Amino acid sequence: MEAFKVVLDTNVVITAAINPFGSSGKVMDLIIGKRVLSYTSEAILEELRFKLTSEKVLKYLESRVYALWVYRIFRASSILVEPAEHFEVSSDPDDDKFFDAVYSARADFLISLDKRHVLKLRDESRKFVLNRHEFLILTPAEFLEFVERDKSFKE
Repeated sequence: MEAFKVVLDTNVVITAAINPFGSSGKVMDLIIGKRVLSYTSEAILEELRFKLTSEKVLKYLESRVYALWVYRIFRASSILVEPAEHFEVSSDPDDDKFFDAVYSARADFLISLDKRHVLKLRDESRKFVLNRHEFLILTPAEFLEFVERDKSFKE
């Protein structure tokens, strides 16, 4: 069985850092355990590092050291892509980097908690098509449900 390819929105990694036992934390566990392949880009990593070490997020974390540890774990557990194509699909241009990474990696999933922009872009079956590359846009909880139902994912 080939592992699912995912791109995580930075909000999922931050939520996992704040609550490692929630659905975002469980998705991170799958990535760290290499049961799911995470793809990322320098643009995503730059945003993640900035947000994880911001005062807004640090007030929910035990320390800056912990924030940077989460960043390093995510970076080490992810495959870096260099998107050759750039898309303008979201009403928030900051979100386009996630679509660039999905397309570059030919990922199966974009996992996000962004209800205002990213999650609104999927169709009624939670799919999105980018230059003939079809993938699902799911929340961490929806992704875990999908994994639970997928027979090939079970050991």
